Amino acid sequence: GVAKHVGDALREHASRSSRKICTIGIAPWGVIENRNDLVGRDVVAPYQTLLNPLSKLNVLNNLHSHFILVDDGTVGKYGAEVKLRR
Repeated sequence: GVAKHVGDALREHASRSSRKICTIGIAPWGVIENRNDLVGRDVVAPYQTLLNPLSKLNVLNNLHSHFILVDDGTVGKYGAEVKLRR
């Protein structure tokens, strides 16, 4: 879909240019692998973007510069962000 095309364009741009473009990803909090590593206040924490093939969760796309994380209280369920996207 559209996300794949945007991802391909970002990847191509990253390979050609040293300049990073501002890209905002929207993701459901409950499906992010290692999401608790992101919890904190005024802290910079490393985040592992390698996908675990055995997990049903997903990692954040490292080609994005910013993220809006949507939390509806569910874990492991995709689609929490759909309402926000509309």
